[in-house]
Amino acid sequence: MYMKDNLLKLTIAFLIFSVFPASAKNLKFAVVPKYYSVFFDKSGDGCIAAAAEIEGVECIYRGPEEGDVRKQDKIIEQLINEGVDGIAIAVTESGLLARSSLQKARKAGIPIVTYDSDFDAATLKQYGNLRLAYIGTDNFELGRAFGEQLKKLKPQGGKLLIQTGRPDSPNLNLRIMGLRSALSGKTYKISPGKMLVNDLGWTEVRLPLLNYDDILRSVKQLESVLKTQPNKVDAFVAVGGWPQNNESDYRKMIEPFKDKLNRNETVLIISDASENQLSMLSDNLAHVNIGQSPYEMGRQAILTLLKIVKKQHYKKILYTPLTYCTPQNHDICTK
Repeated sequence: MYMKDNLLKLTIAFLIFSVFPASAKNLKFAVVPKYYSVFFDKSGDGCIAAAAEIEGVECIYRGPEEGDVRKQDKIIEQLINEGVDGIAIAVTESGLLARSSLQKARKAGIPIVTYDSDFDAATLKQYGNLRLAYIGTDNFELGRAFGEQLKKLKPQGGKLLIQTGRPDSPNLNLRIMGLRSALSGKTYKISPGKMLVNDLGWTEVRLPLLNYDDILRSVKQLESVLKTQPNKVDAFVAVGGWPQNNESDYRKMIEPFKDKLNRNETVLIISDASENQLSMLSDNLAHVNIGQSPYEMGRQAILTLLKIVKKQHYKKILYTPLTYCTPQNHDICTK
């Protein structure tokens, strides 16, 4: 009787594992940033933390050293060849990725979500369900936030210069459109909107500066602006955190202009609010930092991919919160 009972238990156990073999499979999800930086590395931390909380799930955080769409494309191909079960990507350039590696991922049955930077509207329309979800900032609202903060600091308007990364980056163009909308009171149909020309007192002195995600170039661009004669540019908005990504370089560059900042001759508003950026803000080396939530982006990317793979309900658009930081609240703004 004892042997029969044991044999019966072994048979039942065998049948259970035969029916549910997928439960034993480890899932590998990849988070692919535009490039390595303080901001994107936080998304990697969120990815790793989320995976550590779920048995059988692994996070792979891998991207190019610098913002280069072709290198990002090759990394995605590597991940496909390694057999990952899902990919979250911060889109560098929509067209090339949609035509190349991400088509291969879709054909291989690998679900794709975007985070931080989504595909542009034309690519989404052409390729349909290329990506299944977007996780990150509402970039138009981030741009509006830049504008609203700028109006508080310069209610009479001023001469504005915008710094951006790539001209074809959809998330950055939405931020520029939101900024222009907040300052001009106008509604634009297509991002990035139109240059401001005496719109409610605001004029852009030139087209946005392009740094192509080159940190050193972004610092030199800001230095050049601060060296100009008074009143030529009295408001500078970086729609990404580039110039502050290297704290040592930024502090060294900005030090000669501290009096200019203290007198509000040039108002500086810069995206993101890392610990290093908040340290600089506490020393009055900028006027406002509007932070995003990269850690939460990485965490939610893993949780969303897991729901997709398990065929559970998930949000197709998941916006993460903003934080508003000034020298006065730098120590509590991200709490």
